[in-house]
Amino acid sequence: MKIFFLSLGCDKNKVDSEKLLFILSRKCKNIIFSDTMEEADLCIINTCSFIHDAKKESKFYIERAIKLKKSSIYNLKYIMIFGCFATEYKKTIKQNYPSVDYIFTLDQYNVFLNKQIERINDITSFSQSLKISDGCNKRCSYCIIPKLRGNLKSEKIENLFLEAKNLAKQGTVELNLVAQDTLSYGIDLYKKKCINELLNKLSIIKEFHWIRLLYCYPEEIDQSLINTIKSNEKIVNYIDMPIQHISNRILNNMNRNTTSEKIYDLIRNLRNQIDDISLRTTLIVGFPGETEKDFFELCAFVENTKFDNLGVFTYSDEKNSKSFNMKNKIPYTIKEFRKNTIMQIQKNIIIEKNNHKIGKIYEVIVEGFIKEKNLYIGRNAYNASNIDTQIYFKAKDKYILSGTFVYVKITSFKYYDLYGEKI
Repeated sequence: MKIFFLSLGCDKNKVDSEKLLFILSRKCKNIIFSDTMEEADLCIINTCSFIHDAKKESKFYIERAIKLKKSSIYNLKYIMIFGCFATEYKKTIKQNYPSVDYIFTLDQYNVFLNKQIERINDITSFSQSLKISDGCNKRCSYCIIPKLRGNLKSEKIENLFLEAKNLAKQGTVELNLVAQDTLSYGIDLYKKKCINELLNKLSIIKEFHWIRLLYCYPEEIDQSLINTIKSNEKIVNYIDMPIQHISNRILNNMNRNTTSEKIYDLIRNLRNQIDDISLRTTLIVGFPGETEKDFFELCAFVENTKFDNLGVFTYSDEKNSKSFNMKNKIPYTIKEFRKNTIMQIQKNIIIEKNNHKIGKIYEVIVEGFIKEKNLYIGRNAYNASNIDTQIYFKAKDKYILSGTFVYVKITSFKYYDLYGEKI
């Protein structure tokens, strides 16, 4: 049987997909993983339901699979879906898409996963995500994740250490810690935050060159974490913290447990204590009731703070969220205008920052080779995989293995991406 596997959404979904792929390859004989949906007998889709666009994408691929299944030209016989969209809309999917053969909710997936005896130890990649917890105790008014995945459920430190050791044995040199709320790790199991203990434990594994923190809520970043980053050379000077907004009125309506003043103080503190720290954030524009004054305050914040990496979402009106019933919804065209305005501000900031990087030398992890351009591609420690700036560079070497670390001198840039030469 040929299986086509598609993973949509975030890094947490990717980890779930990789574990299921491992189990399938171990438990099922005579299967082949297909590169295309058209060639497959079975299509498995890990769906996402975080915002409207994610739902739209999930529907698109489900409908595409159904179309292929109904066609006499292709071999597709079975469709299986799981993940957040499958969990939130199971009944609707059964009614609207009767051609879908199997629908698994997140609870069913977790029960299935927990029944597997073997550890997930054959996933091979030089950069891997380790999901340290699932669910979230926060109740942001725009978010439906707690309704889909429940409250915070941390994995035991010893289990994560074993899984990380297995990843290291398979060639992982960059470990990315992911969760819905990474820095609250351990509160449910150990009655206190244990992210520092976990980081120090994982750092013992000699194969790891970089350990990266993603999905860190600003209100959870404290002095003990800053000290851990400063004192542990394996933890890269990089923090991904979703701030969402800077207006106190909007932050309050979002049910975010922070204020504008605390965010400014945190950023100042991080940059004062860790000279070369790279800060990434995500913002939401067009939240219900966002006035021009709120938006201009956000623009000024972006201009003044000069984030190293920044992404912007337009507010997505999710039916099961608290914000769904809020008044003064912002029209689509205004939301798009505000998103584009912020991204243009950020683009100008990145051009300015990249201009100062010309002539600098960075340690770079090699991620591949582009034959048509005769260029290697990689990243430095200040950028995360798939979402941040990449570095394209020339090298006299005939072949450099992906996952190898080299030093690159920056010679030019094009908007977000850097170009250089291996030295």
